[in-house]
Amino acid sequence: MMAEASFGGNSISLSSDHDGRLWYTVKRNGQTVVMPSRLGLHLANTHPLCDSFTIRNVTKRNVEGVWKPLYGERAKIDDSFEEAAVCVEDDLGRIMEIRLRAYSEGTAFQYFIPEQEKLKDFTITQEDTGFTFPQGSMAWEEHGVEGEYFAKPVGDISGYCERPFAVHVPEGGYVLIHEAGLTDYARMLIVKDEHAENTLKVHLSGHLCGLFSQDDYIGYGFTLNEDETDSLVSHVEGKAPFATPWRTFILADHAAELLCRSNMVLNLSEPGKAEDFPYVKPGKALRDMMLSTKSAFDCIDFCVDHQFQYVLFDGGWYGSLESENKAIDPRREDPDRDLDLRKIISYGKEKGIGIFLYVDRTAAEPYLDAALPVWKEWGIAGIKLGFVKVGPQESTRWLVEAVKKCHEFGLMVNIHDAYRPTGISRTYPNVLTQEGIRGNEHFPTASHNTTLPFVRFQAGAGDYTLCYFDNRLKVTHAHMLAMGVIVYSPMQMMFWYDKPSDWNGEREIEFWEKLPVVWDESIGISGEIGEYATIARRKGSEWFIGCINNEKARTVKIPLHFLNNGKRYSAKIYEDVPELDTRTKVGIRSAEVTKDTILEFPLECSGGVAIYVKPL
Repeated sequence: MMAEASFGGNSISLSSDHDGRLWYTVKRNGQTVVMPSRLGLHLANTHPLCDSFTIRNVTKRNVEGVWKPLYGERAKIDDSFEEAAVCVEDDLGRIMEIRLRAYSEGTAFQYFIPEQEKLKDFTITQEDTGFTFPQGSMAWEEHGVEGEYFAKPVGDISGYCERPFAVHVPEGGYVLIHEAGLTDYARMLIVKDEHAENTLKVHLSGHLCGLFSQDDYIGYGFTLNEDETDSLVSHVEGKAPFATPWRTFILADHAAELLCRSNMVLNLSEPGKAEDFPYVKPGKALRDMMLSTKSAFDCIDFCVDHQFQYVLFDGGWYGSLESENKAIDPRREDPDRDLDLRKIISYGKEKGIGIFLYVDRTAAEPYLDAALPVWKEWGIAGIKLGFVKVGPQESTRWLVEAVKKCHEFGLMVNIHDAYRPTGISRTYPNVLTQEGIRGNEHFPTASHNTTLPFVRFQAGAGDYTLCYFDNRLKVTHAHMLAMGVIVYSPMQMMFWYDKPSDWNGEREIEFWEKLPVVWDESIGISGEIGEYATIARRKGSEWFIGCINNEKARTVKIPLHFLNNGKRYSAKIYEDVPELDTRTKVGIRSAEVTKDTILEFPLECSGGVAIYVKPL
């Protein structure tokens, strides 16, 4: 007996063999992209839920639906799918359900343990979940909090790989592995299965696995507890009824089809009620580098002048991590700084600018409950949680609970460092963005930037921390302008290493001034992983287009077929002009365009182009 869910050319099926083991297969337009792969759960102190299964029944349903997010990459999200719920029973009489789903973007499955006498409380020690790919498949391997991507054969990957995890299947297109609905479980990482060819498997990670080394932690000013230094494996405590996170597969025939495919992770997450989050206001933010009252006023004035909405006080506003060997109370202002927060917050409110405060986990863990009403009374807009623990189930629970508590006090949240989204912003839209990305604070290469939009952003918003005037940039300034479109982040950090005084009247900054951070429509136009990427996004009747290139000069064509038929538009183009005698060498020109127009650009090495299109 076999069960299958199929939708929009994507399908996922489940079958059992003569030993009662469960296997799933994923296909795209009839082509196998994930070959028969194992399913199952290992449990502590009892026989695993991995074999001797009989399929008892299959329940299918088809759902057609659309929902409107509070904010996002699009104003409406298609939530249509087919589901097959497969009920299986092993020879001990224990029941498990495998839920298969197929969407237009891809497929997913989830383990569910219903309430039953023979399996009440349990500990999942590991999953038997595998991912077997055809011979010749290539993967993009990335490790750690802010890693770089390396392309290599699936059979050659090493270590603990982060998700989303991209695979190019010969003759079958692309598969992007991720997880959705991670709220009470250990984080999934992906490792090589040493016992099966071209096969990867799920690893339930502990504190350090795929995160930082001990030396990294010390370098950031704090140490790990003894029980955190060797915890590479995590167990999950469960009580029936219990559902695991969804294991998801975004599918595409061509790399460009991966762009802007972020619906499925949201669709597979629990919905929140938009009316419960009236305080959530996406926007652009500027970081105060100097942490003084005067610099804060300058930042607020700059935000007003350049149409930004927030100022962030980053690490250090409440004390120095290096100065104390204990948790710092974030309910007080650092007495060693000229930083009058109440005065600053009041001035910001007069000008319509909100204040975000950075809070490291070493302060948030012991003080969050006590600090939230204090911060609320101060009148801040939100907090940035730094160096949160990820991996074990208890870390997942803590973070979800922290987000929930912030919501109860009407505070928005930006989560930094290792955390990567799995749909939490649908449940709690006060989570505007998160890091989990090698962003511009590291001045990554153009090859890295042209990989991100195909892999990382399908998980959700990424706080890339856009830089501009810093001379450490490895890309052109037109490339950086375009990154404002390429990167989706409802709290978009602008000019990360720059101060207001670093702007010398450069005209092209008007592109970032006009740039929205949430959208009515987002379209992937063209690109190849690690080569180049072109994305168009619409807000109202205006379009913003970003195209970025890797280190190889090339000519790209950008068709404007998404524009309305019969209308004329003005396109303002911001491009690299190396011969210009200016600091940023960005040229600005205008052109009249229609939906039949195809723009052509010779892109510089590590270059790009940004385009603003509005109706005439």
